[in-house]
Amino acid sequence: MKYSVYLLILVNVMFFLWETGFRGNGNGPQELAIPSDLERILLSSEAADSEAAELEPGDAELKSVEDEQTDDTPTPEVKPPPPSDCFLIGPSNQARADELRGLIKSHTGEVEVVAKPGEVPAGWWILFPKAPSLEAARENRRMLAGKGVADMWVFEKGSLQWAISLGLYPGRAEAEAAQKQFTDKNIVTEVAPRLVQGEVYWLRIPWHRPRIELEEIVQLLNTQDPESKIPAPIACP
Repeated sequence: MKYSVYLLILVNVMFFLWETGFRGNGNGPQELAIPSDLERILLSSEAADSEAAELEPGDAELKSVEDEQTDDTPTPEVKPPPPSDCFLIGPSNQARADELRGLIKSHTGEVEVVAKPGEVPAGWWILFPKAPSLEAARENRRMLAGKGVADMWVFEKGSLQWAISLGLYPGRAEAEAAQKQFTDKNIVTEVAPRLVQGEVYWLRIPWHRPRIELEEIVQLLNTQDPESKIPAPIACP
């Protein structure tokens, strides 16, 4: 009996040594190896560092520009200029301005005649058209003399340079009547005002409605009387 107990103890000791020694060398818990072909999941901080590292030289500046271009800042609104509250019609002489004032006042209400410095007609020319040079103007004068024209003058400077005056008349009607004698001789002429510095007259119309309504009034008056030839209104300066 005593030997049996000893034998049992010995067997247990040998079993313990076998479990902790022999199996521990090759059969203990082993670390699992992760396959190398699987994609590794990166943390958010690692992903940002990786993106910055992959940028080529100059890419960071380009990316900054692209970020600015995608800015949703609204474009400032461009407002149109405020409408004018005053319009002018003219210029003309005082008698004509007073006549137009009577025509327009019944449609617009208040109308004022104002004087401003400007060029005013002081007679009317009958003109043979301007030549490109002095020599050409002299050739035109010889041609006119050959057709029986005796009273003429070549302009050698100013806005009428190289044109030829065939007469100066006090009014347009007189100039147009005298023009017929040249037309009968197949001479092409034109009637033009002789302009000098003086005072011109304008109609000043206070206006607080759309501009097109004033333009329609002027168009209506010109339709009713084509001889009135009222100029289009312009905004007051």
